[in-house]
Amino acid sequence: MLAPRGHVEWGGTDPQVNWVGGFEAASGCKVNYLPFAYDPAVDQSETLDPDAFDVIAGPPDLAGRLVAEQRVAEIDTDRVEGYQDIPKRLREAAGGHGVPYLWEKNVLLYDSSKVRPREAEAMYADAGPVFVRDTPLSIADAALRQGVEHPFALTAEQLDAAVGLLEKEAERVYWRDPLQVVTGFAAGSARFGQGTPYLLDVLDRAGRPVRAVAEARVTGQVDSWQVSAEAAHPECAYQWLSWVTSAEVQRKAVAWTGMAPANAEVCEAAPKDVEPAVRERAERVCGLYGVGTSRAFKGVSFADYPAKDCPGRDGECTDYAQWVDRWKQLVD
Repeated sequence: MLAPRGHVEWGGTDPQVNWVGGFEAASGCKVNYLPFAYDPAVDQSETLDPDAFDVIAGPPDLAGRLVAEQRVAEIDTDRVEGYQDIPKRLREAAGGHGVPYLWEKNVLLYDSSKVRPREAEAMYADAGPVFVRDTPLSIADAALRQGVEHPFALTAEQLDAAVGLLEKEAERVYWRDPLQVVTGFAAGSARFGQGTPYLLDVLDRAGRPVRAVAEARVTGQVDSWQVSAEAAHPECAYQWLSWVTSAEVQRKAVAWTGMAPANAEVCEAAPKDVEPAVRERAERVCGLYGVGTSRAFKGVSFADYPAKDCPGRDGECTDYAQWVDRWKQLVD
């Protein structure tokens, strides 16, 4: 099992945070979890060999790459309990090769004691420091702010324009761990930063003067589970997909990660046996994302895998390899 840290907890980080033990006891399957952080700039082909894992979770660009390279199998949704109860928007974002797990949307944060932007574009002209999520998909945020209708399907001209906007930032800090954003604003060093509603809430409750720029449209991402095309234990793999789709498990994952659940049942009244701290944290996250309400996905463009063969463009779009190349030039 490959997944980012925090997506799978077995009690090793905190004895009270464990949704692997219950799965092993209920299914008879044995979980061998390997923390995995996807990095498109590094050759991880050996780790991602279909023979090396049964199930994998990660961001949409990793999921898209695994599909494009035929490393994962199409999901038999009839074998995943609760799949049809997942909102259609999330199922569409994950595609036919993934089961939605957790999701988030990106908001632009700023230190109101230092700057008072009227629009998000102000971050690109700012002297910084500006904290930017270290992923090629951040290019889509710039494209969206330039008025592009489909920010993950860019022509060569649109890609150039979006990257050009990112190049204007004088001092950029590229982050992969959300704690870097929290620390940056808490220490007073960050002026702008890509974040999430949860990170904004953390900083607000800490008394920091951090606000979010109001935007009609933002980007988002769905982290999904996929099954290897060469899974050695497909039965256990599908039992795991059903397990992590349940409200019980996702409630724990939401409370631990601060990401929103794919299963909206998490945000309904929790059973009495749910630990109070888990219930409180999950309810807070549900409220921040408006899960189960009409505002949950309003204005959100969920990330897709950039490909040349994009709808309505006659193959004129730039592909993921081009995005990665341009991103490496920015970061380096």
